[in-house]
Amino acid sequence: MARYRVIPILTLLLVAGVVFASATEVQQIAIRSGWSGLGTPQHTELLIQNDHGVYRLNGAEVDAHAINVFLTSVRETVIPKPSLANLGLSKSWLETNADAIVRDAKAKESEDSTYWQIGCGTPKQKSLFKSSYADPAFIAKVLPELFQCCHTDDYPGVNVTIAYVDGSTVVVSSHSQSEFMLPWKLEENGKAAETFNSNISTALAKLMPDGTTNRERIMGDGLALHLAGIVMKDIEERWKLLGAESKDGEALSRIRSAYTIVTADVNVNHDVTFGVYSEKNGGEEENLHALVKKPTFPKGLTENVILRYRNGKAIGVDGFLNGASRYEQLVLSVPWLSRLRAKYPNSGTTLLWVHDVSFSDKAMKQFSADMHVLRKDALAMEVRKVQRDVAVLNVSYGDWWLVLPDKRMVLWRYESVSGLLGFKQADFRLHECTDYQGVTGGCVGAVVSAEGELVK
Repeated sequence: MARYRVIPILTLLLVAGVVFASATEVQQIAIRSGWSGLGTPQHTELLIQNDHGVYRLNGAEVDAHAINVFLTSVRETVIPKPSLANLGLSKSWLETNADAIVRDAKAKESEDSTYWQIGCGTPKQKSLFKSSYADPAFIAKVLPELFQCCHTDDYPGVNVTIAYVDGSTVVVSSHSQSEFMLPWKLEENGKAAETFNSNISTALAKLMPDGTTNRERIMGDGLALHLAGIVMKDIEERWKLLGAESKDGEALSRIRSAYTIVTADVNVNHDVTFGVYSEKNGGEEENLHALVKKPTFPKGLTENVILRYRNGKAIGVDGFLNGASRYEQLVLSVPWLSRLRAKYPNSGTTLLWVHDVSFSDKAMKQFSADMHVLRKDALAMEVRKVQRDVAVLNVSYGDWWLVLPDKRMVLWRYESVSGLLGFKQADFRLHECTDYQGVTGGCVGAVVSAEGELVK
C-alpha cells in the first residue's frame, strides 16, 4: 500500500499577533470528550493513529480526507466572534427553519418551553417570531447571546491533542455549553487563541463515531431550536403585548390615550402586592399587566398597572386613568428621591397600581404581618390609616418602598443592595419576611424623612 501523507498546511494562522507555524505529518490525534454534573458523568477517549500512512481508530481505517479537513479547519484564520456565514445561517436557512419551528410547535406542555410558547401564540405573535427569526440583521444582533455561559446543568469538556511526527503539538479544547461547543481554544508552542469557527466542530464530529460523548452538541444539532429561544427572549415584550392586544385591545387603546405602553401581558402571576396562591385560596386571579410611562416621567421611572381580567375584559381602566396621577405626583415630589434620581439617572423605579389603588389590600395585609414580627405594629397602624394615599415603589424585583402622603418613605423589604436607594445594609435591622421571602435580604420597616434622613 502506498504511504499516505497528509498534505502539509502552508497557510499561517494569524491570531492577534500570534502566529501558529505550519505543521508536517500527523502522528496521532487524541480526543477526550466528557461531561459531569447532574446525572451519571460520561467520558469517551479516542486515539486516531497514523499506521504507516493509514489512519486508524481501534483498528478501523479513518477517512484520510476527513482527517485533512479537520487539520485544515484548525489552521484557518481565527473568527473572533460568532458569524452568520460561518454558522451557515443564510437567509434561506433562517426562513426554512422559522417555518418549520412554527409548524412543529404545539400549544401544549412539552419538554421544550420554546416550542410550547410558540405553539400557544396568536397568529400575530407567530408572525412576529417568523419575521424576526428570518431577518439576518436581527439574528446578527442577537447571535452573541447564543454563546453566553451558562444555560445547562452539565459541564462538558473536549480536548483534542494533535501530535506531529516532528514532536510539535496543537491542542484544541472547549468547555462551552453552546452549540458547536464554540468557542474553541487553540494552543501551540505556548501561544493561544480563541475562535468561533464552526468548521472545527463539524470536522471534529466526523471523526467521532456515533454515541461519542458530546458529539451531538459539537455537530450543532440543536442550533435551530436554541436560536429560537434567543429570538423569543429578545422579542418577549412585543410578543406579550401582541397577546394582550388580542385579549383586550380596547383597554390598552384607552390606556394609550394618556401613556406609552412598554409592554403588557395577561396572566395569573402573583407576588406580595397582588394576586392569590391558587393552592391556598382555591382559585386564581387573572390580571392585565401593563408597564407604562409618560413623556413627563423622568428617565428610569415607569408604572406597573395591574387590572383584574374577567370574561375577556380588563376591569378598572377608568379608575386608573382618573386616579393614578396623584400617586405619580407624590412620588415625584419627594426631595431626596428626586436628588437620587438626578444623581443616578439610569437606575429604575416602578410605581405600582393594583386594581384601584397603589397600596393594595393584599400588600397592606402582608405589610402588617411583616411589621408585627419586627415589633412595629404602630408603624403598620399608621400606614393603614392612610393606605389609599400611599404610593408603592418597586426599585428592582423584591425591593419595596412605601411613599407616605407627607413624603416620608418606608423601606418595607428588599432583596438587592440596589433596592436600598443609597443606604447601606448596615443601616438597617432586618428580619425574615412572613411570606414571599427572597433568597437574600428581608423585611425592614425603616422610616426615611422627605429629605433622606433615617428616622427610625
